[in-house]
Amino acid sequence: MTKLGIILSSARPNRVGEKVARWVAASASDQFEIDLIDLREVALPSFDEPSSPKSGADKTTDHGRTWGERIGALDAVVILTPQYNGAYPGALKNAIDFLYAEWQNLPTVLVGYGWGAANEVLPMLERLMLRLDADVVGSVGLGFRDDLSVEGELFVTEEKVAALQTALQTIEQKVLTPAA
Repeated sequence: MTKLGIILSSARPNRVGEKVARWVAASASDQFEIDLIDLREVALPSFDEPSSPKSGADKTTDHGRTWGERIGALDAVVILTPQYNGAYPGALKNAIDFLYAEWQNLPTVLVGYGWGAANEVLPMLERLMLRLDADVVGSVGLGFRDDLSVEGELFVTEEKVAALQTALQTIEQKVLTPAA
């Protein structure tokens, strides 16, 4: 079965991201083996490898190796991000920056949430992931009031449910029929 990582990037104690992660996981559970990756639990320190990930050098820290192996074992990933002050959380940027080769050609879906349906953070995160040569296949922005409450109660519009399903189907097709 295709292994899908769902990265929960908010580390705040009162985050709504866990509820969004459960919604994504429930949407994907029939198609994928799910690895829920909570960056609060992963707790990577600020990037501390002696070489740039782009150099291809082996990782020297246990946490760097473990993180690289976990992402490297995925067939695809959904990155969940809140929009904090118009951007993604620092923990997410740091986690992304620890790796390079692991992101390359990895089918990726971005799910953002916040005021304005995460319309500032999703394009920013997409640019970052494309720079790392990830295969970004789609994004879904959930807005407070329209799709969820500030407490995390979800009432996602049918249009966004369909967008997530389409993105997940695209991932499945890409994994099952890789480019020659």
